[in-house]
Amino acid sequence: MICRFFIIISTSLLLNSCASVNSVSITPIPKQRNQVVKAEVSKFIFLGFNFNNDFVDDVTDQLIQQCPDGIVTGILTKDEVISYILAFTRKITATGYCNSQSQKQARAEFQ
Repeated sequence: MICRFFIIISTSLLLNSCASVNSVSITPIPKQRNQVVKAEVSKFIFLGFNFNNDFVDDVTDQLIQQCPDGIVTGILTKDEVISYILAFTRKITATGYCNSQSQKQARAEFQ
């Protein structure tokens, strides 16, 4: 009976998690919105030992691959953390618009 109770309590603690959003940011949204592009990366961190954040650079690469002949504007980024008992997952999501216009036109649109 005590063993079963201990197993139930241990399992519920290990499967318990909490999610939070650390930050949200957005760049100016363009008038012309042709194609939505989205990128997402995450990293599992055990016991809080995180020696680098290089995984975040992959977001930029993913957005560029989805918009090779244009520029990505109106980017919404979210930095989320999903916490577990001994570890957590950090997740970065970026959504924007791929526009096939020159950089000069894009700058003029926001000024």
